[in-house]
Amino acid sequence: MSTRRAIAMATLALIGSAAACGTAKPDAIVYDADACAYCRMQISDPRFGAALVTVKGRTLKFDSIECLVAYYKQAAAAHDVASVWVSNVRHPGQLVDATRARYIDLGGGRTPMGRAHGWAAVSVAAEAMALGVADSTTLKRWSDLL
Repeated sequence: MSTRRAIAMATLALIGSAAACGTAKPDAIVYDADACAYCRMQISDPRFGAALVTVKGRTLKFDSIECLVAYYKQAAAAHDVASVWVSNVRHPGQLVDATRARYIDLGGGRTPMGRAHGWAAVSVAAEAMALGVADSTTLKRWSDLL
């Protein structure tokens, strides 16, 4: 086997293992242009955007965490999720790994699709405290949203 071919195969194996481990990064969300893959609304608020990367590397974009969760349940059942990402409400447009983020329920009507819940994400609990969340027991994890 040639050195080039061995390097190419090793690179593909690394890319594949990164996707399988949930580290596949999404394409950037183009606010005021991209549409939500779940509800088809235009994605306009960078505080609440989200993304899911499929096992084939395709990025699906969402206008809210609520839409991401609804779509994720279907995609996970089909084994078609490499990684999930949510916008950090404290740093709009900055996507963080959804499985590591912490979630705050802002209440219905406060997010693009906030019906009963209005989920917002932060990357660490201290950021939630800066938003006025006084009790860390109200913070949720990704598994709690599912």
